[in-house]
Amino acid sequence: MTNRVEMRPVPDIPYTIKVSRRARYARLRISPHEGLIVVVPENFDRMDVPGLVESRRAWITKVQGSFDLRRVSGVSDTGAELPSRIELQGIGESWKVTYCREDRGRVLVREASCDELILSGPMHDAASCQAALESWLKLQADRKLAPQLERLASIHGFSFSEVSVRKQRSRWGSCSSRGTISLNLKLLFLPPLLVRYIMIHELCHTRHMNHSRRYWAEVARFDPDFALHDREMRHAWRFVPGWLVLES
Repeated sequence: MTNRVEMRPVPDIPYTIKVSRRARYARLRISPHEGLIVVVPENFDRMDVPGLVESRRAWITKVQGSFDLRRVSGVSDTGAELPSRIELQGIGESWKVTYCREDRGRVLVREASCDELILSGPMHDAASCQAALESWLKLQADRKLAPQLERLASIHGFSFSEVSVRKQRSRWGSCSSRGTISLNLKLLFLPPLLVRYIMIHELCHTRHMNHSRRYWAEVARFDPDFALHDREMRHAWRFVPGWLVLES
């Protein structure tokens, strides 16, 4: 359980503090939509947070800059940032996006070929364009991520009750006590090894509903590099394009 506490930021580096009962030490994480988060244990002296943030200034600046570099480029005639191409690393696909202004009430998406999407309708409505693209991404995730999870489970002898795919704000995946695994559709944008790590992570929760030593030993059986992948996941939001994480 965490409690969020707003603090005075270091000059030009705003941040939010999260006090976590499970945290053993202070750590930093950054996402495009939440910004810089400082996660600290309950007994951590909050007066030490500004110094911690300042000491990591170079790293913070580098990661924040990478968000801009990794955003999908291309501005539609609406003046809003919408993609001209969608790169789905997680499933090895790249799609060109074409926008066609048409006199209709809503935005429609269709696959014109194996690598081109066409959006048609009121192109001045950026929010509707974004929503249409998100609906298409949800369909792609259902088509590709869910079967990938099922294959991993079959290969390694796991079982789960069902899988759902949703656009989640801060969690890449979860597993309920009933064996329902939920995946974030944003996994489509991550490198394949990280997608596999998240799936293994959640599948192992079907056997251990905790993060005990036994749980991590189970993860290590199927992903010997899990510690490296876990560290990389702390900054994996940099792979998600800006147009998707913006709230409409």
